[in-house]
Amino acid sequence: MKIILQDGRRYFLRFDRGEEVLESLRDFCAKENFRSGYFSAIGAVGRVILMHYDPDTKKYSEKTFDQKLEIVNLSGNLSWHEEGPYIHAHGVFSDEEMKCWGGHVKELTVAATCEMFLIHTDGELNREFSAEIGLNLLT
Repeated sequence: MKIILQDGRRYFLRFDRGEEVLESLRDFCAKENFRSGYFSAIGAVGRVILMHYDPDTKKYSEKTFDQKLEIVNLSGNLSWHEEGPYIHAHGVFSDEEMKCWGGHVKELTVAATCEMFLIHTDGELNREFSAEIGLNLLT
């Protein structure tokens, strides 16, 4: 990951081929001690794992795409959970026929580039597990 431009709390970041975006972003936010923020990104991936949550069963289903896909939209937020940054991301990805898939992003590996706009906000967002919902919710 490379910082292309920093303007106060706003960052333009570039992730390169082979990089796992969420892991790199988590490491960057941990190093900088960012406790809250949000982001959006575009680019191209070579592998993505998407998930869908069923609130009735409190379980995720997941699907892995090992193919070149465009990032139509990737957005999410940054909060803090226990001892580190918690990245919550959702995305939409398209293939060469313009078919799209979307969902909660578990893993995302860059095929060409990923260009991200990150805003580090003031304050601290935390997450706490909700037994009723089965997820770590913002508190």
